[in-house]
Amino acid sequence: MTKSLTRWTLLASAGILCWLAAAPSATLSSEQARARPSRQLRQSFLERVARAYYPGRSGQIVVVPKEGHFITRRDPTVRYMHGSPWDYDSRIPFFFYGPAFIRAGTFPEPVSQQDMAPTLASLLGASMPGTIAGRSLRSILEPAAVRPRLIVLAVLDGMRLDYFERHAAVLPTLSRLRKQGAWFSNARVNYLPTITGVAHATIATGADPRVHGIAANSFFDRVTAKATDAYAGLSPRLLMALTVADVWNLRTDGRAVIVGQGSVSRAALPLAGHGACQFNGHPVIAASYKLETGGWETNPDCYQLPDYLKGVNARALWEGSDGFWMGHPIASPDQIRGSSLFSKFETDALTLMIEREPLGSDEVTDLLFVNLKTPDYIGHRYGPHSPELREALAALDRDLTRVIEALDAKVGRDRYVMAFTADHGMPAEPDTRIGRERHFADDLVKSIHDAFDSQQKLVTHYESENGQLSIAPGRLRELGLDLDALARFLETQPFVFAAYTEVEVAWAAALIR
Repeated sequence: MTKSLTRWTLLASAGILCWLAAAPSATLSSEQARARPSRQLRQSFLERVARAYYPGRSGQIVVVPKEGHFITRRDPTVRYMHGSPWDYDSRIPFFFYGPAFIRAGTFPEPVSQQDMAPTLASLLGASMPGTIAGRSLRSILEPAAVRPRLIVLAVLDGMRLDYFERHAAVLPTLSRLRKQGAWFSNARVNYLPTITGVAHATIATGADPRVHGIAANSFFDRVTAKATDAYAGLSPRLLMALTVADVWNLRTDGRAVIVGQGSVSRAALPLAGHGACQFNGHPVIAASYKLETGGWETNPDCYQLPDYLKGVNARALWEGSDGFWMGHPIASPDQIRGSSLFSKFETDALTLMIEREPLGSDEVTDLLFVNLKTPDYIGHRYGPHSPELREALAALDRDLTRVIEALDAKVGRDRYVMAFTADHGMPAEPDTRIGRERHFADDLVKSIHDAFDSQQKLVTHYESENGQLSIAPGRLRELGLDLDALARFLETQPFVFAAYTEVEVAWAAALIR
């Protein structure tokens, strides 16, 4: 029996140990009492990692930082980095609005991102394929004689759950929709890592990442020895499950208007689905922000980009101004994303499509799915407690008000449904008074190489948001090591809560039902 398998066997038995430890005992020591929550969390987090394990794409070691710590890159645009299982990254908003179709109220039952697609499918009178892990939240659906003419899904990128309370004063429109709709107060991301690419595929398909295959934002290709984006070339080919948009595309034989919009391909494409790149599929609209130019782009093999969007460019946001927002430079396609002005750019495009496309014009329900990324971009740069973030949320709410006015005018106030959720949250500035710190990916890799490999060939890829280390198997053998040795070393670092090897994650994935 290998060391890694032995380690997994011990971890697997922790579930029994936790049950035994839950019973009252006069002999339970204070040390055992302190260890119990950590052991339970370790098992819980292992299951979340396993729910996103996809062989050949997932890394060989998954690193989970301790609460209040995070690991990021040496890049001023990502001073704050999500991806962890802690509440600030995993608790998310989840609600629906549509007076004619949605029963209003606050619902405390636990829900996950996997529940979104089957619920939207129920509104369509359709069903999702057997790949789904979620369930339809039918209890909130009002019996209606007709289906909605339009379903709008807005994924508020990086939208921590507590923003709705802390910043309620600048969120009048979202607060109204929340109070007049069906609000699920116990929504949580139930896999790791908590990042954009994995989340949007999960929201769109209703499947676990271990099924839909988008297990990280990027994968390390051992054949080419290079990292590759999950949607390289704006292609959805690595998305291994049908989305709700795909199901409706097929069901309506392309008659439904389907739009997927996002400021990165890993958000836009899963929302749009596979389009014409699925068997018997028809082209749908997919608009993704092109960082190199500041305009919108698509993959014409699978999708369409309306002509009226082809000339729209973010440059208009800073031209004619002093090129600054709240003291920060914004005069480039990258810099502009870190300002609240970018929210207007996103929603201007969305509003333009509402006005120009035949949404809600017949009895076939149309789909308008959008990622609104400004809270994420600004959260990464300035943090969730910053004045910049508060201004970004205020702008987002104002811009959503314009979108709703356009929907009312085009479709009719009582003829559409809106669904809202988030892909993940965002950590705050580490509290150094209690020993919490910001850590860097290159330092973590260096510590492994310093301890095990002076030639620095052992770790081939590590992106902190993915939380996954890719290890060169040949080099591991040359050094006489196994993954368990690396995991044990990582767990000696003061900021690492757990390091899971591929062996134990694969075993845990096999036990998920």
